[in-house]
Amino acid sequence: MGDVGTFPFGWVREFRDDNWQIIWDPKSGLLIAQGAISKKVVELGKSPKWMDAKVYADNVKSDPESFFD
Repeated sequence: MGDVGTFPFGWVREFRDDNWQIIWDPKSGLLIAQGAISKKVVELGKSPKWMDAKVYADNVKSDPESFFD
């Protein structure tokens, strides 16, 4: 079995002059947002399980202001 890569959980669009892709790394459990324009990476939190990461990502998408510093 090969290595597991990162898993995209969607986008936060037109927030702080960028579009942010929400990405989860199952190995580290880290959930990040990566700017499509700026290429900035913002650490959002950690979730060890896929379902927890999905819920976390959904919360970020519905209220990004609460998760971006």
